[in-house]
Amino acid sequence: MVDSLKKNSMEENLIPKLENEEKSNRRLSWAALVEEIKRVGYLAGPMVAVTLSQYLLQVISTMMVGHLGELALSSSAIAISLAGVTGFSL
Repeated sequence: MVDSLKKNSMEENLIPKLENEEKSNRRLSWAALVEEIKRVGYLAGPMVAVTLSQYLLQVISTMMVGHLGELALSSSAIAISLAGVTGFSL
């Protein structure tokens, strides 16, 4: 049962090991490369989406405040910058 869990977990190697070939002559096949990109993409895709949405949230709020006037825009830009630098926005 432990072996079946290990095979399905993310701890297994992304690139299969070749037993009969030497390390210097070993090359990746396109299928193995595509499979690795898919597996990394499944992990990285949601993280990229969250990072972009957090950045766009600040951009959109700054754009909306820009319609209020120059003083409101400059003060909100300073506040957003300070919050980002100090880590308050986490």
